[in-house]
Amino acid sequence: MATRKTKIELLLDALSDDDWHWGDELAAEVGWRFGATIKVARYKGYSIETERVGLKHRYRLL
Repeated sequence: MATRKTKIELLLDALSDDDWHWGDELAAEVGWRFGATIKVARYKGYSIETERVGLKHRYRLL
C-alpha cells in the first residue's frame, strides 16, 4: 500500500523545477489552502519567493 504524500511534499514536488508557478496551479496540485502549506514550509526553512503580477501571485522555490 502506497503512502500518501503530505501537503508540504506535494508543494515541494511542484516547486522543485525552479520555475514560477501560479497560485491556481498550486491550488490544484496541493489544495485550495496552499498558502498555509507555504507558511509551514517557510517555517521549516524552505525559501519560497512570492511575486504579485497584476491581481495574481506566483511562487517559486529558491
